[in-house]
Amino acid sequence: MKKIKSNWYWGIVILITAIELITFVIAGKNHTYIGVHDNLDIHIADYQILKLNNAFFSHNVTVPLLGGIDRNFLLSEFYLYAVLYMLFPNFTAYIIGYFLKIFIATFSGILLGKDILKNNYKKYEWIIVLGSFIYGLLPLYPAFSFAFASIPLLIYLIRKVMTEKKARYYILLFLYPVLSYFTFFGPFIIGYIFIYFLYRLIKDKKINVQLIISMVLISISFILIEYRLFLLIFAGSEQTIRDEMVIENYSFTQILSTIKDVFINNMFHCEDLHRFMAMPIVIISFFIINGIYIKNKSYKKLITDPFNLVLYFIIFNCIIYGLYYCGPVRTLFEHIFSPLKGWQFNRTLFFNPFLWYLEIVIISLKLAKHYKKLPVIIMILTLLSVLGTQSLYNDFFNTVYVNVWQLIKNDKSETLSYGEFYSSDLFKSIKEDIDYDGEYAVAYGFHPAVLSYNGISTLDGCLSYYYQSYKDSFRNIIAPALEESDSAREYYDEWGARAYIFSGTVDSIWSPVRTKDVTDKRLLIDVDSFKKLNGKYIFSRIEISNADDLGIKLVGQYESKTSPYTIWLYSI
Repeated sequence: MKKIKSNWYWGIVILITAIELITFVIAGKNHTYIGVHDNLDIHIADYQILKLNNAFFSHNVTVPLLGGIDRNFLLSEFYLYAVLYMLFPNFTAYIIGYFLKIFIATFSGILLGKDILKNNYKKYEWIIVLGSFIYGLLPLYPAFSFAFASIPLLIYLIRKVMTEKKARYYILLFLYPVLSYFTFFGPFIIGYIFIYFLYRLIKDKKINVQLIISMVLISISFILIEYRLFLLIFAGSEQTIRDEMVIENYSFTQILSTIKDVFINNMFHCEDLHRFMAMPIVIISFFIINGIYIKNKSYKKLITDPFNLVLYFIIFNCIIYGLYYCGPVRTLFEHIFSPLKGWQFNRTLFFNPFLWYLEIVIISLKLAKHYKKLPVIIMILTLLSVLGTQSLYNDFFNTVYVNVWQLIKNDKSETLSYGEFYSSDLFKSIKEDIDYDGEYAVAYGFHPAVLSYNGISTLDGCLSYYYQSYKDSFRNIIAPALEESDSAREYYDEWGARAYIFSGTVDSIWSPVRTKDVTDKRLLIDVDSFKKLNGKYIFSRIEISNADDLGIKLVGQYESKTSPYTIWLYSI
């Protein structure tokens, strides 16, 4: 009993993990509510496309997305997250990934904590365990959650390479990128190691060979893993949509406002919920800690204190994010690194979730030297703020909330579950009814990822990197809608990652809601351009009012007890 009491923090970790696991198992895919944006509507469908076409490791093949696109444009097969989708059914893979990122963050944090605290680790183990667990619970971009979760592991491996110089740490560092993601983290990891190399060079007045080897190993590994992307960038001659994406140039005031906004809120891909508890604690602590330093005339600690350094790092990342929207700065970057034109160098912000919650750990360690209960209260409040706050990717909260709401209201929520979003039974019956044989189609009133997931070839789709020539060809199809909607025209012409069928009057006509009730039921497309791209079917959640004018015929109206969709299927 004494041992259990002394390890109370592990009880919290096990209890919360068990509750979440039981919740997802009971809910299943039909009652689990997962963030759609940049998740169900892209990555899971992409993995399904690769799976259905046996294309994970294929070369010189096209996959039936965006009219038939080179497999190289989709995610690498060598990331651990991708391996989950090779081995397991998609929903199972997603849930395994959810818990695996918690394990990676917790395990990585413990390793790093032991390495830094040395003999003091056991005394403060509860802080490291809870802090690492909280970091693992953060509702960050699911497809790249391993990259976020493994940042402590990366720091640990670099520290080990520098101090122990053992072969196993070099090997593990070389393998580390299978947990990460190049375009989100790779260049920044290498860049920050280089900055640290320069710091050590100035401080030690000698070259740190271990850091050079670290940069080389990680660079080579990322190149090998992302060989498909590098082939497209350096061996391809055709323009991509990244070459013509329009990035708004902000005024000085707008840049300052953006820096302030991401400092407080971060961005939706890494919405770490720090603003509710972590940020107020950090800001209050900053003034107290530095007030004491100033009072004691310990001015050097204003710079050297680890707590301050981490906060300065957070601010630096926010400033870089804001400067991305400064035209001269972005132009200079694209001139120096021309192959990376269109690449978002402001993703330094993706390191801030780790840094915010590292601050909570540092504060708790400082307080634990003098107080017993206060750091416990801080940790518990921080944990509850993460568990109990709604956000796009907070799948556990959203699943519990929607199911409880539906139980209390005795009604269906407008939010769609994983199973409802993809509605596999419905589309299976449609395919059987029309004897579907790979003909190209588009979706209207819902995400084309639903079609892709169900093995239907699409002319439309969402991809942040594909050929400009196809974007131009697809634009011919949707030109009538773009002529009526300024917002749709700007959205497509200046960005274009979502090659969707637009409405002339309804923004985000594809919004994934249960009730699709619109007054403007026209389909605004150029049928001849649709035919030129070999389009045959139009799957619509809206009964099209101008079908006769377009010369398209209704094949059938389809519904299913397990689906919220009513699908009107038209053909050319």
